[in-house]
Amino acid sequence: MSDREPRNVTSVGGLVVRDNAVLLVRMNYGPNRGRYMLPGGLIDPGETLDVAIAREVLEEAGVEARPVGIIGLRSRYDGPNNDTYVLWLLEYVAGEPRPEGRENDDARFFTLAEIEARDDIADLVRYLARRVLRGEIHPHRLVDDYHSRLPGTTPDSWKLFM
Repeated sequence: MSDREPRNVTSVGGLVVRDNAVLLVRMNYGPNRGRYMLPGGLIDPGETLDVAIAREVLEEAGVEARPVGIIGLRSRYDGPNNDTYVLWLLEYVAGEPRPEGRENDDARFFTLAEIEARDDIADLVRYLARRVLRGEIHPHRLVDDYHSRLPGTTPDSWKLFM
């Protein structure tokens, strides 16, 4: 029996698309060590999801990208622990991929043909890349015609995606 309190974790992962290719990073730790994954990570306090994914992509892969919208949500639990993973589509802005070095040791763009031919790419990444690059997913985008009127909220602190 664990003495640790149950955890409820929210993280983000991003499909950055450039020239019909997807940015991936090769993980240095965890169950996907040695496999290519989406850049991403945990939400920091005081951050919205879209800000978090842009930060994580820059930190993990050295690429500046603009969040387009939410393309998926993976929810899972392991005993008392919950894990919510919000998947994003991002538009490439600038920078050449470079590994962060601690969490990953490679960062680069892969075409769908390259992704399909490799066995070191996580299954969820393969599935998402296939659907996104074929135009089969339509992201939930930031709504610009509604703003919360709750006290203390600002357009930076309260966002709606539909």
